[in-house]
Amino acid sequence: MSIANVISAPVELFVGQFVALLPTRHPDEVGEVERYQMRVLFPRLLGGVVRAANKPLRPRVYSLTTGGDADAVLTAGGTEIPVVVLPLDVFAPAEATAFQVVAMSGRTLSVRGVPEGDISA
Repeated sequence: MSIANVISAPVELFVGQFVALLPTRHPDEVGEVERYQMRVLFPRLLGGVVRAANKPLRPRVYSLTTGGDADAVLTAGGTEIPVVVLPLDVFAPAEATAFQVVAMSGRTLSVRGVPEGDISA
């Protein structure tokens, strides 16, 4: 199965599920505020290395608005980042970041993830 097939297929979402989120735009195509949030949440997108933290990382909850298909909008720090929702499996791209669905209300989901990127970048 190719990544193109995975991206085009909608993901069945439920509370407790882990999903992979991947931005639909490259950080070079967006403004500075959105680029900062993408570096924090998706450090592998630019080939960044996730370093081991010297203290426990605290997960944060973000809002994810879906349209019923694989496309969604992740809201982080008031910044909207268009993303693709993928199943977290062996076919998920290495650049994607894992999030856990913690609540659902209509088309809006609350997802929990750890900002792994270098926040000083």
